[in-house]
Amino acid sequence: MSLTRRRTSGALVVFTGAALALTGCHTEYRGYDSGIDGTLARQIASFEDPLSRSLYQPSVHEPIGYLASLQGQRWSGSAAATLDLDLREGGVVLYDISSSDSAAELSVFIASGPRPEVPTDGGQEYTGPSQVFTCYQVEATFSPDMGSSVGRVTFEDCPTALAKLMPDDAVFASGEVFDG
Repeated sequence: MSLTRRRTSGALVVFTGAALALTGCHTEYRGYDSGIDGTLARQIASFEDPLSRSLYQPSVHEPIGYLASLQGQRWSGSAAATLDLDLREGGVVLYDISSSDSAAELSVFIASGPRPEVPTDGGQEYTGPSQVFTCYQVEATFSPDMGSSVGRVTFEDCPTALAKLMPDDAVFASGEVFDG
């Protein structure tokens, strides 16, 4: 490769990166101070907050009843089963569900649904993704003496089969983006 060709290729990469940075395009959001759009964050919260109350403050203190009490579409994990899921307006999908005598485990996928055409919280024209989605794992243990203990493990990405249900411009947001 000639030196001129390398410079041209390098300039193209730098130009493309700068253009993406200037337009505010994100391929994902990570961390509490991620800069995610407030409207999309509130849309995720509208699904996550009711689920979180059931997840972290269970009214049922045994694994099978706990899992049965959780609201959300169930997904078996197969690509074919995604056809049964309806996330056109956003929602919750529960998957990888398992339990033992004293523990329950599941994974959660939440889609924001389409962002309405409204300005940003700062009054600017919105130019970001049409939707966001997140996923994480929840582990709950139950003890007659100690009650329940529930923890969350955030994921670096979501199952491909579920992510493919989202529009092309939808982006992943890690679970901690919505903490707080």
